[in-house]
Amino acid sequence: MQKGSTDFTQTLKAAIVEARAAGLDSAAAQLEGRCFAVYTTSSEWLGEVGLAIAEFRRNAGTGLPPSVIERLEACMREVRKVWPGLRAGK
Repeated sequence: MQKGSTDFTQTLKAAIVEARAAGLDSAAAQLEGRCFAVYTTSSEWLGEVGLAIAEFRRNAGTGLPPSVIERLEACMREVRKVWPGLRAGK
């Protein structure tokens, strides 16, 4: 992980599980695939995770449970330590 960023993979995994339970199985599978693929550097991984979360939130729309949003925002706080301009879509 980049300096200043803490491991948030368990939070991300929990958000994916909750999203699946809320009926967002296909979108959650896409998010999981992008977030847990292999990347060359941790900085690259963090950027891709941030982009994947933003896309997931845009596509999920209003069907996303508040607990999932909260977990994804916790993940994005860590991503923004390395990519400060990256914002999650709403």
